[in-house]
Amino acid sequence: MKSVRILSIDIFRGFTIFMMVFVNELAGVSNIPGWMKHRAADFDGMTFVDVVFPAFLFIVGMAIPFAVNNREAKGESSFQFWRHVLARTLGLLILGVFMVNAEEMNREANLIPYGWWAASFYVSAILLWNIYPLSSEKPRQTLYMGLKILGAVVLLVLIFLFRKGPEDQLTGMTPSWWGILGLIGWAYLVSILLYFVSRKNLLVLSGIFVLLLILLLGLRSESMAFPFNISWLRGQTGHIAHSMLTIAGIICSLILRKDGVLTSPAIKIRNIVVMGIMLVIAAYFIRPYGGISKIYATPAWALYCAAICCFIFPFVYWLVDVKGLKNWANFLKPAGQNPLLTYILPSLIYAIIGYGFFPVWLKDGVVGFFWAILFSLMILWIAKWLTKKGIRLHL
Repeated sequence: MKSVRILSIDIFRGFTIFMMVFVNELAGVSNIPGWMKHRAADFDGMTFVDVVFPAFLFIVGMAIPFAVNNREAKGESSFQFWRHVLARTLGLLILGVFMVNAEEMNREANLIPYGWWAASFYVSAILLWNIYPLSSEKPRQTLYMGLKILGAVVLLVLIFLFRKGPEDQLTGMTPSWWGILGLIGWAYLVSILLYFVSRKNLLVLSGIFVLLLILLLGLRSESMAFPFNISWLRGQTGHIAHSMLTIAGIICSLILRKDGVLTSPAIKIRNIVVMGIMLVIAAYFIRPYGGISKIYATPAWALYCAAICCFIFPFVYWLVDVKGLKNWANFLKPAGQNPLLTYILPSLIYAIIGYGFFPVWLKDGVVGFFWAILFSLMILWIAKWLTKKGIRLHL
């Protein structure tokens, strides 16, 4: 099948990254309503903030069939393909663990100041995972390889310079949790494996989605017994819920690809919306079993979030790919085309200037809300400028 670029996927990805930057900045704003923050773990409900991360998992899934098709069209061997998948997963896990540990650092006991450590980490990540231009010139090839090696070496050095924990129990870097990027990495790996297990078949993958839902409900229920010992999976329910979101994105993508992306768009839109309605119905009946919680990654939360994506994406698809109305989304292009760089830019900037750089009043109430929007737009502009300068991260 010929590769087709779906602009609505890029735009949806860009919007999701924009929202991730926005809600991260909004988290530091005081005196704003509860619906602008993440709900507490034990609160049965969610806000729009709790939908942003699962929306990105959904769009990761949507991109998988197209990415696989592109690589197969280029004639990649199975070894090359799975090497790429494992390298991408490992890269996301490394970035996630580094970002989590940066937040947990004992800044008094660390061997170098936090700002230096964090800035060095993000700059090294850029050096290591930047897409350097192709060149037949030996000096340029040597330079690009040298920059990658430098990035990797600095990351290793930073591990030895890191300290966290109380003064009398200092430790080095540990994966207390995988971080947002790490969670995305695990969901990506599990979903792409199941995509191939299903032989890229829409009905089979839908069945796998249902089986994962049943498994998730069973693992979260103390009364349900399994015929064999899978107790170790009880600690992985979050990964299962996240993988369900990514697989939902793959299913949505397969609906789009059937008989050609732009063939019978009305039918495709209808089918995706029907899928969303079915997810809502399932979530409604499942909600009593664990409620809705992003922190606990409950089944109902995953289903409702996937359903919301099934309602939003068809509208973007209709507007952009069917009607050709795309200029309104130009400001989202940097985030859609260079999502990893856009996502880590705020952390890099704060590592350099410090979190106390901006006045307190700028992060309070209504002013803080509009500041978060302005800050996010500035990040998109910086990402656009850096992309033009040849800095584009790809795992």
